[in-house]
Amino acid sequence: MTLKELLTQVGFDELLPDLEKHEPEHLDNLYAFREAYDILRNMKPANNFEGKIFVEWHGGEWEDEEKWIGVSPMHDCTWEEDLAKEIVVADDIHLTDEELAMHCLWEITYWGFSPDEREETWQRKFGPKILNNKYEVALDKLEESIWRHQTPRRLRSKGKDGRRYVTWTNARDFFNNRMNRSKRKREYRQDKREEYLRKMAARENLVRMLSAEGSTFRRSDVEFLLNVQYGRQYDYHSVMQDTNSRLTYILESMTQYQLLDLTKYDSAVIFIRCPSHCPLDETELETFRKSVMQHLGYTNMLFGTQTENYEKEEVKVTLLLNKK
Repeated sequence: MTLKELLTQVGFDELLPDLEKHEPEHLDNLYAFREAYDILRNMKPANNFEGKIFVEWHGGEWEDEEKWIGVSPMHDCTWEEDLAKEIVVADDIHLTDEELAMHCLWEITYWGFSPDEREETWQRKFGPKILNNKYEVALDKLEESIWRHQTPRRLRSKGKDGRRYVTWTNARDFFNNRMNRSKRKREYRQDKREEYLRKMAARENLVRMLSAEGSTFRRSDVEFLLNVQYGRQYDYHSVMQDTNSRLTYILESMTQYQLLDLTKYDSAVIFIRCPSHCPLDETELETFRKSVMQHLGYTNMLFGTQTENYEKEEVKVTLLLNKK
């Protein structure tokens, strides 16, 4: 059978127990797998496309290396083309339909939980580097200095897009045993500086996104996020056809498909974005706000909204859990 036929026969709730066993350390983002599954179930497979997905054992060549079930290829084409592929399971693998669907879902979401997110990941990883704020500029200068002055010339090169490459990616580690104490201290300071700049660059981009044109947030409302002790970000999408239940879908993601330790945080920011051609009803917004407040239980919560111009009718919600 094809991947589309398999996903049509198996519901997400049926494969959820197997996914929880397979992803025990990431139970906070089960909702993202649900979103991806619903996208795939609503998507039509590509016409006149022929291909196969092979389900086989991988690994085990080295001593003490555990074997695992590999599902491939699923990154060489679009999701529509993957849906049209025939699934071929090796004779020595015995899976239920639910387990097979779970493995296929896990593999197809490796680069992102939607075609758009996969494209964004590839652009970020392989596309031209774009520096959006002063922290990203400072980080780029630091990485340039390390690459130029601490990496042997024979190991470094630059691509046509200006990206820096190291032939042996752990070259610095290779020379660690030759470092004296002062050089080791320098590397420690550099690593801490890189960590700080990456964190601040992400926070600055987040503050800009929350306070962009059309948002009910001003920068002064959310600038405190630059200085929180720690936090987590979760992004939800209303993957459904019924535009009257978009926030209900997202509320289900938060309450039924996400396991969170809410005691680690003491405040939250909830940012709701919707398309201008299909706005949210004020009553629906208020019901969602009250439900989220009851679910999270914090006394300090900020709600913001933004109307954007995009073609899809889906609603996007960003949840920020913070420890001040």
